[in-house]
Amino acid sequence: MPIISFWNPTGVGQTGTTATMVSVANSLAIKNPRYKVLLAQTHYKSLKMESAYFNLDKMASKGNMDDITDIGVDALERLLRSNKITPESIKTYSKPKGQTIEVLYGSFKSDKDSFNRVLETVPFMLDYASQCYDMVFVDLTSGTSVKEVNDILEKSDIIVVTLNQDKEILRKMITQFNTLKVLQEKPILPVFARYDQYLAYNARNILRNFNFKFDKREVYTIPYNSQYFDALNDGKSLEFFLDHMNADLATTREGWFISEVDHIREKLLKMLGDKISEK
Repeated sequence: MPIISFWNPTGVGQTGTTATMVSVANSLAIKNPRYKVLLAQTHYKSLKMESAYFNLDKMASKGNMDDITDIGVDALERLLRSNKITPESIKTYSKPKGQTIEVLYGSFKSDKDSFNRVLETVPFMLDYASQCYDMVFVDLTSGTSVKEVNDILEKSDIIVVTLNQDKEILRKMITQFNTLKVLQEKPILPVFARYDQYLAYNARNILRNFNFKFDKREVYTIPYNSQYFDALNDGKSLEFFLDHMNADLATTREGWFISEVDHIREKLLKMLGDKISEK
């Protein structure tokens, strides 16, 4: 089944990539619950994806962290190197959230050499994961300097590229779009994440003034929503969607936010077409 990577090519942080991936996964969980989705990530010393679904601070305060340090990619790396990994291993070492989302924890390794040893096995884990999930979402480290990130991009069926409204970052992204082979060969879905429609560099002005080489009619936005980012920090991102799934589009910020995410979900499914199983 397809692998969808969420990525910013510039190597600049704070582009909303993790929040974008989590948002689309939550929309799928509510609107298309027939699809089982695995979420994974490649970041060093970051558990933002995991924290969007589980309150890790609360778990640590209760002494429950030992329960989660032996799951995820750290555990799977040992299985893979001993040639004992199977597609079902991915399910065994992932943590479910609701009925359709499963979260594969990233590495807890604190030293870079140990982390890199785990990271080099992640592309192989995704091959196994794609055999037992309808979709695999991967939150990738930004930039192009990490070999494993490039390997995963090559495996991806779609790359969701998160855009930024900062002028200097946009100029860097133009270069990436014009020179990176993977962005020219793979289907991409461009998204302005953490979007502020009131900035001078709004989507319309950016697309008019910057020469991005993609269909400008197919660019999406996810507006910044403070309640949603609070929910991300509290491990309640899915609950936010459930609480506001019927919010009015015209009169509430939450309704507009969810509506914009839903548009991305619909486009993603359309792009995948017959690559996802019919159920």
